[in-house]
This record gives sequence, C-alpha cells and structure tokens, in this order.
Amino acid sequence: MSLRASGPLWSGLSGRAKGVAAVLLSLGVGWTWISAAAEPQSPAPSVQTFEGRGIYYIEGRVRSPLGGTAARSPFATNRLAIDDAHTRAQVDREAHRIVIQNEHAYGLNELVACLLLMGRGTTESGRSVPAAVHLKIHKTHNRFVTSLHPHPTVRDKLASAEFEPFDVVLANGKSEVNVLTNALAVEAVRDPQLSARLANLFMQVTDQLEGQQLETDRKGAPLVDLLFGFGSEQANLKLARVRLLSNDPANGELIRAGSAEAMLERGNWEFQIDSLTPYIPRWQFQRDFFLFGLEGLGAIEKISKRGLLKGEKLVVGIRDGTGYISVGDERSEIANPAEVARSYLEFHFVGGVVAQQVAELPARLK
Repeated sequence: MSLRASGPLWSGLSGRAKGVAAVLLSLGVGWTWISAAAEPQSPAPSVQTFEGRGIYYIEGRVRSPLGGTAARSPFATNRLAIDDAHTRAQVDREAHRIVIQNEHAYGLNELVACLLLMGRGTTESGRSVPAAVHLKIHKTHNRFVTSLHPHPTVRDKLASAEFEPFDVVLANGKSEVNVLTNALAVEAVRDPQLSARLANLFMQVTDQLEGQQLETDRKGAPLVDLLFGFGSEQANLKLARVRLLSNDPANGELIRAGSAEAMLERGNWEFQIDSLTPYIPRWQFQRDFFLFGLEGLGAIEKISKRGLLKGEKLVVGIRDGTGYISVGDERSEIANPAEVARSYLEFHFVGGVVAQQVAELPARLK
C-alpha cells in the first residue's frame, strides 16, 4: 500500500524535511465502526468546560470499536488536547458548538490546542472505513493560526463521511472566528491530497507484506510491516520502519478470529519501530508522550531529551493485558496499556493505518 497522508505524528514537516516525524506506536487491532443506534450513548453533561493542560474527551455519535476496553465511554471518540493553562474550552453538545478561548500573547507559531474528530467514511466502492480530521490551533502573538488535515487509513478515495457536526469557534478576547464546520471536515477527508498540499504534508506509506503469505503460528511473525517516507511515491525520504509482531504461536487463534478487544486482553504482541534517518527530533516524541499519557516513564526519558537516533529501536508491547515500552536496555511498564492502545489507534495517523492493516488480516489470510 502506498498512502499519501498527514496527521499529528507528521505535523511540522516542511519542504525542507526540517523535522522528520517521531514514531510512537502501540498495539494495532481491527476496526468495525458501529452507529450510535447500536448502543445507548452513556450519560454526559450536554455542556462541559475544560481548562488547563490536559487531554479531554468529548462524546459523539460514533462508537469506538474498542469501546469495551479501558474506562472511557465507548462514545468518547473526539479528543481535545490543551497545551497550557491559558486555554479554556466550552463544549455544547446539543448546540454542536465548541468555543476555545485564549487571550494570552505568545511568540511565533505556538501550539495551544488541537481537536481530533473521529468518524466513519464510505469509499467510492461502498466500503466502510475509519475517518478522522485533525484541527491544530497555533497562536502568533494574540492571533490564531489553524490548519486542518485528514487521517486517511486507506488509499481509496472517500465518497462520503460522517462526524459529530461541531462548529469550532476561537476567541482571543477581541474577536471570534469560526474555523471548523461539518462541511469543512467532510471536505477534508474527501480530498486528502488537497488538504495535504495546503498543509505541505506528504507522507508515503508502503506495505512491505503486500502480496506475501502471512504467518500466524510462528513466534515473531510479522503481521504488519510498513515503511513511512516523506515525499512523492516515486521518490521519498524513508523515515521509519514499523512492524507489528506476534510473539506467541498461540496468537494465531486470535488473529484468525479478528476480535479486537480479545487481542488487547490476551496474547503477546509487540511493535518494533526502527529509525531510518540520522535523527528523529525530540519534540515530536514529547508531544506524543503527552497525548498518550506516557510522560515521565524512565525508558523514554533519553529520547524525550535528545530524540531517536538511526539504528535505535523503540519497542511498545502488550502481553496478556500488561504493557511495556523500551528503548535499548531501558524498559518501563505501562500502567494503563488498554487505554494507551485504544487512544493511539483512535487518534493517531499511524495508529489508524496500522489498525486498518490488522482489520484486513482475516481476509488476507484467506
């Protein structure tokens, strides 16, 4: 598979390939989007206020395929990340309106918040697939600067898409501006190449296992093997190799059954992420560690400070419900691996691609 795409992991890339993207991966599992009618939405206040640095989840009409894992509501599939104490957000779910207020003056192009909406799309061939849009909110002095891009999971073009229809309004104390509507979100995923051009983000994804016979009963067998590069299909700078490994022959039954939640609860799975560039910068890792609740773990302290060097390997794994992350000889346990895995697969561009790859494993095995 070669996929032109963009996402939070790759944000900040420029034509000079100034900052190649960091790769933080957790366990990938299959996706099956279910409409809200399939299960009553869990109770939540219609108006909520969030403020201060943190990760906040907003309920909507789309149920997560991993809704049975972790304590978060199955319908909490929209994520708001606030980066500092100067930002306050009010969410009115009945009015479908989010107002983000920040009156602080910054330097140049400071990231203050981002909003990611999960949804589902339908390809031109009628296939239902995950879809997401990512709104990034920066400030230069007291002026907002925004960018919007999709998180595609397949190379097929989408004919339609459905999201929670939020209008997003930014307020700086002097003026208000509407920066996102449902129509804009749908258009972003229907024309991802245009969105990528506007954001100057071109990420190529190559499936190393395409056309190969997959194994399920061998320890260490690769289930996903992807190369991520920056540039065009014909010529791109290889950034990282990402592999999902089955570390126990007994995993074969789970793989063939295709139960996402069972794979998170049982089995022995591991991701290996190899840097293919001289340097993957620290700031991308720092952002991802914040977004996925991994800040402060000893094993990742080194790359948080200086990035990941060529030849180094970042490993994230889960074994019978317990999780770990390691770099070299340093290893730390992950206290809430199910939530980390669920968040990563729902909200991360690479996680979404990996999840879609795993969702297709039963068909590929046939």
